[in-house]
Amino acid sequence: MNKAKAIKSWREGGNNYVLRGNSEFKWVGYQDSVIQTLKENFGSGFNIVIWSSDQIENDYYCIPFEEVSFLFKEELKTSGKYPNRWTSTIVNHRFMMKSNNAHSVDITKYYGIDILSADNIQVEEDYFIENAKSEIAIRIGQSKFRNGVLKNYSYKCALTGIREKDLLIASHIIPWSHRKDYRGDISNGICLCTEVDSLFDKGYISFDENHVTLVHQSSKISHELNERLRVFEGKRLRKPRKDINLKYLEYHRREIFKG
Repeated sequence: MNKAKAIKSWREGGNNYVLRGNSEFKWVGYQDSVIQTLKENFGSGFNIVIWSSDQIENDYYCIPFEEVSFLFKEELKTSGKYPNRWTSTIVNHRFMMKSNNAHSVDITKYYGIDILSADNIQVEEDYFIENAKSEIAIRIGQSKFRNGVLKNYSYKCALTGIREKDLLIASHIIPWSHRKDYRGDISNGICLCTEVDSLFDKGYISFDENHVTLVHQSSKISHELNERLRVFEGKRLRKPRKDINLKYLEYHRREIFKG
């Protein structure tokens, strides 16, 4: 049996969007309402799980949403018969939105990986208990961090002023995966709308010690992205109730920002 079938989905309280695709291109559709619900509950800390074959146990991808989040934007949604959703295919381990290689990312490393979940790892009973406790603690921590960051910025994007809650992300300055001990620190978070969060997360923008926006300078990026970055260049972040940590911003400029 495919291991992906044992992974706890969002409907069962898990942080996974589990979808079955066809065997050739693993075509799947993502409901906007489900993506927004997962964002509200977990920020970017959830997985997209795509599988196809019942017979091959490791024939699945478990993709951290933060790796593909930049493709889940309004202009890449489908139209016509099935609006308000995105569609993707996977060809040669490339996750492609709308089957377009220009909107894709390599997900080779997420194919058939071991899922760190008590739902599908056969170990001793005490591990199940400890893993369940850990999963709950992480979920609560993510929710607390999101609520704290959004409140710190009065529920508005710190750069654009957008206030629609379903478009707001509690963006980590030092990424979740880099420093576990900073994950829940509110001063390590900025409230950003989905577009700005993606640009910040991927290092196309950063902020100086005065909270002024810096943008990636390169002739290698597309004209369209370059034009979009110029919109934000030099803009200052709105002041939060509690200041963000300038050392965290320095880390982002040094380790994440493309410069």
